Amino acid sequence: SLLFCPKSKLHIHRSEISKIIRECQEESFWKRALPFSLVSMLVTQGLVHHGYLAANPRFGSLPKVALAGILGFGLGKASYIGVCQSKFHSFEGQLRGAGFGPGHNRHCLLTCEECKTKHGLSQERSSQPSTS
Repeated sequence: SLLFCPKSKLHIHRSEISKIIRECQEESFWKRALPFSLVSMLVTQGLVHHGYLAANPRFGSLPKVALAGILGFGLGKASYIGVCQSKFHSFEGQLRGAGFGPGHNRHCLLTCEECKTKHGLSQERSSQPSTS
């Protein structure tokens, strides 16, 4: 596959990408999803307690509070998407000079002879100097 080039340092970038993904998952949970979920559950419980929402005759406020928690969690995760995208954009900006970006072979940072022959890359395209 194009994911491996013997001369590239793609494995370094994969570890950086997985680090960003882990950070996004942890930060979105602790900074957005959990707080949104807890606040929405507390507000819903307050609304049921004060009579603005009717409690279920069998289960009480549990179904409404659980649904509010799930929706709050989802909204919290979704609200963090922009922050994660900006982290990836800043990382992509660091790689722009290393052969990433439009017009570059994204899989091989260095277009080696083995990659050219194996994947049929044109000589004209690979011989052009990088202008990023």
